[in-house]
Amino acid sequence: MKKTTAFFILIPLFFILNSCIGMSINIQMNKDGSGKIVMEYRVSQTFQNLGTLDGNEAMPSVPLSRDDWKKMVDRIPGLKLASFSTKKDKQDTVISVTLEFKEEEALLAFLDPIGEKIMLKRLDASGTLEIIIISEPEPFLDDDKYMDMIKMLFEGYNFTFGFKAPGNSVLAIIDGKGNPVSTPPSAEAVLAGKNVTITIPMADLFDIKDGLGVRFIW
Repeated sequence: MKKTTAFFILIPLFFILNSCIGMSINIQMNKDGSGKIVMEYRVSQTFQNLGTLDGNEAMPSVPLSRDDWKKMVDRIPGLKLASFSTKKDKQDTVISVTLEFKEEEALLAFLDPIGEKIMLKRLDASGTLEIIIISEPEPFLDDDKYMDMIKMLFEGYNFTFGFKAPGNSVLAIIDGKGNPVSTPPSAEAVLAGKNVTITIPMADLFDIKDGLGVRFIW
């Protein structure tokens, strides 16, 4: 797997991960390679306002509407926007999205259109899906003042990645180079069963020096 210097490398989830304060992703794979991607992410008003500041207008913004998602999904053959909903509380906008893919090519095109960040091997009803969630952190994150700000902004919010396929699955935690590693101390993981998942505080993602990824085997 090719090394990248980007911090978050899921694309277009790159923009979502960099603009939200909490997120969950669950991939449901069927025997024939079709399936669903179920996502929920929270965007704070503070993060939304960053896009309106002088000099930030040209920055890609996180998709907040059904039309945003429809435009994104329509570019990928075999991908369909199955459901979309949004709600607001005092601090955040909560977006829930379900995408349906007809084959694994559509799944890969959504997560990684460049074709360098994800590995999928499938044989009949079994397979392996490897995704690097983060690579090496950017150098500015070594500055304590930035980390303190990040911990304050993301306090209480989590990142969750789950997977489900027919039968039981296995989850292996890997680093940014694809090497097996132990589950991060602050993370909770279900490593085997019908639903495998890892949940980690969002702020801690910025503090993992060797990167973080998942390998789903079913």
